[in-house]
Amino acid sequence: MAWTDYDLGVIAAQRGDSEAARTHLEAAGDDPRALYLLGRLTAEHDPGAAGPLYERAAASGNADAAYSLGVIKANEGDYPAALEWYRRSAELGDVDARRMVGLMYAIGQGVPVDNEAAVKHWRAAAAAGQEQAVVDLGTLFAHHDVDVAEAAYWFLQAEGDAADRELARLAAPLRELAATDGRARTMLGVLLAFRHGEPVRGAELLTASADAGDPVAQRSLGFLVQHGTGLPADVDRAAVLYRAAAEGGDGIAAFNVGLLLGKVPEAVPWLRQAAESGIAEAYSVLGDRLSEQDLDDEALQCYLRAAEGGHTGGMYAAACWYRDGFGGPVDLVQALRWFLAMLGAGDGNGLHDARTIAAVLGADDIHEAGRLSGRLIEADLLASG
Repeated sequence: MAWTDYDLGVIAAQRGDSEAARTHLEAAGDDPRALYLLGRLTAEHDPGAAGPLYERAAASGNADAAYSLGVIKANEGDYPAALEWYRRSAELGDVDARRMVGLMYAIGQGVPVDNEAAVKHWRAAAAAGQEQAVVDLGTLFAHHDVDVAEAAYWFLQAEGDAADRELARLAAPLRELAATDGRARTMLGVLLAFRHGEPVRGAELLTASADAGDPVAQRSLGFLVQHGTGLPADVDRAAVLYRAAAEGGDGIAAFNVGLLLGKVPEAVPWLRQAAESGIAEAYSVLGDRLSEQDLDDEALQCYLRAAEGGHTGGMYAAACWYRDGFGGPVDLVQALRWFLAMLGAGDGNGLHDARTIAAVLGADDIHEAGRLSGRLIEADLLASG
């Protein structure tokens, strides 16, 4: 299929040719993606004129347009309308909008303050990878619905100076609670061992919590034991700790069990547990183990799940398997799609392979791979080169 007007509009916009982009996007008619991008281009010169374009796009299910309307309404001070647009965007799958819904509940914009509702939305956003929602949760539990251990749990998952400052502030109250509160003891142990350079003291606290059955403590202590940090290295003990944590529902621990088991069929259920808990990398390793058992069709599906989760190793494996016909028939369009997708994830290792495949494909197939991967400019270059 040749480039559509929307595709050409995207390519022109990415190349900085706004006039050509507008011409193509206007020709795309009611395509909601085109309406949204046209709205963005319009907003650069006439913000007031962008709203109707966003509304048309949002009415057709474009989450980005609904989010943009939320921003516009919030800037105008119409918080009830902003909240409704953010909700609509969240319903359409936008995790940033989900975080904004939580924020409006937390500060009482367009709705009475409701920290319980804020936590609900922030947890959903954090589970989907929205990093700021992790900080929001830590901040709420640290300063509003005060729960020191819960605040530390979230800040320990965050990066940056702000999280480090909060964790430094939380250290003292965690110490006060550690003697009577098992979760506070675990969080203090993790903080000391992994952030404050006190692995020996951290290991002591984590040992007490691990013995009490805390999966986070068991997994964290397992890592220290595996790598000989604060305690003598003992891979067998690490495996026992990881297994206990995994049996308690910890997905990271399940992944570690699978890795320690290595290339044996017994690793599969642990890797499957880890993958189903949301660890994209686990799907890639699971694909390797299934392939070794000649379960190629299932292995390919695992590589695809890893790729869809943003794991570049999974993208590369899926691309190679489609190229070579493992787990199904040869599909060079899908192969090129995933090699190009690697570029979007900041990994250029598939570029040579992409060029090799493009050399034997027609322009329409290259265009389709570009659409599927979201890398239209690269596909356009390959098709014209």
